[in-house]
Amino acid sequence: MLAVGAWVLRVLPFFNRHGAFGYPVDYDEGVYFTASALLFEGLLPYRDFIFVHPPGALLLWSPAAALASGWDAATCFVLARWLAAGVGAFNVFLVGRLGLRAWGPVAGLVGALVYATYPELVIVERGPFLEPVLNLACLALANVWLDAPEDGRASRRWLWAGALCGLAISVKVLGGIWLAAALLSRSPRAAWRSQLGLALMAGATVLLLVGPFVAASPSRFLEDVFLFQSLRPGDGEPNRLVRLHDILHERRLVGVGLALLGLLVALVRAFRASGPARATERFFAVAYVLTVAAFLASPSYWNQYNAHLAASEAVLAGLGAAALHGWLPARGRTWARAVPVLLAVAVPLVSARHLREGLRARAPDLPALGRYLRHAVPADAPVCAFEPAWGLTGGRLPPRLPGVPVVVDAYALMLQDALGSGEHFASTQAAFSASASQRGILHVLERCRYVVLGWRGAWQLSAQSQQWLRERFIRRFPAEGQGGPDVWERRDAGVRASP
Repeated sequence: MLAVGAWVLRVLPFFNRHGAFGYPVDYDEGVYFTASALLFEGLLPYRDFIFVHPPGALLLWSPAAALASGWDAATCFVLARWLAAGVGAFNVFLVGRLGLRAWGPVAGLVGALVYATYPELVIVERGPFLEPVLNLACLALANVWLDAPEDGRASRRWLWAGALCGLAISVKVLGGIWLAAALLSRSPRAAWRSQLGLALMAGATVLLLVGPFVAASPSRFLEDVFLFQSLRPGDGEPNRLVRLHDILHERRLVGVGLALLGLLVALVRAFRASGPARATERFFAVAYVLTVAAFLASPSYWNQYNAHLAASEAVLAGLGAAALHGWLPARGRTWARAVPVLLAVAVPLVSARHLREGLRARAPDLPALGRYLRHAVPADAPVCAFEPAWGLTGGRLPPRLPGVPVVVDAYALMLQDALGSGEHFASTQAAFSASASQRGILHVLERCRYVVLGWRGAWQLSAQSQQWLRERFIRRFPAEGQGGPDVWERRDAGVRASP
């Protein structure tokens, strides 16, 4: 029932007069869906366009994205949003199952509730982001690994756990944290064979899923996935204390408090004799601590990153609730019975205001842009959009133009060009101000008949580049004084320009 309720919470904003496109589309979900759709049109990430993560998510979103080559891209994106909500609902079930099997029904109920109502996660599980499928792989890994006995029997479970671990790493490098959690959850004295098998199977799965893309363009893969992430200038929230506050934010006060209690319980029990739930406690304590450390160490951070932290935080919250419930019988049966009910009410109640804001969010500009692109722009005219969703709303994927890269992620493309100059930039804005970041994107825009600029284009283009655009393009949409992404057409639209 909780999984069904979580699914309803995620899809509820899609019930408006504009449907799923009436709900705001984040830049990242547009990038991931577009990259997945282009993969099934024969274009490879790294070789044909920049993509700064491993390719696992492109494969996992394929049930919706693969249809874009034959169906309308906007329809397929809507399908992906519904699919993401379904993945989120199943993740709720996986969290509840972990808590139930390790510490009992109170842990299962509270853990599932924390995950189902986690504000940042609810937003992310409304679209084809990395986190829904990353959490799916990680939670499935935990269920399989922690179900298996420590003595090495049921060896197929280690194989499945390794495959799921490799899948998680193939979605995002942070999935490697869950490999560390699995290996550290059990004593190597009793489980070294299964641990070795897990690691080998994880490596084999990564090789199987990622290897073909690496073979197609090894240097670009290294540059996009590793060098870009390590050398990129900071973005989002730079202050580590502010990040920590956001990780422990009061919008999740009850869940965070229970998770910290669960973490404390796990740390205390780690130094005691082993028990049936010790492996689960160690697993999620390691996953939570390493994930928080990774967020604090990362050059960039946005609070939507917390959507992945939710996977370990929710299970630890279940442990904290079970521990609290176990300590209360000494105070009387009434308290012991009341606390699970109080927690079940308090967890969603604390987050209710933030969840309500998400339910009310609307993006009327996107459907209007989509109508303009469908009715006023020729179907064969190349349209370059600074956000992939702006093209998707009109049923368009990025154009393939001779001599220039396919622009799936204009943000990463321009940063990559800036980093290629060898300069060090203190911030993303400083990188976008450098002339090196502008040359590549202007080369692409010269080949386009239409450009969807929007706020992102105005942010990423320097003042000189914006002047260049105004000299060569004329604003067609929306009408003067109206907001939303703006569409520009080449002044010499009848002539095919060359760079």
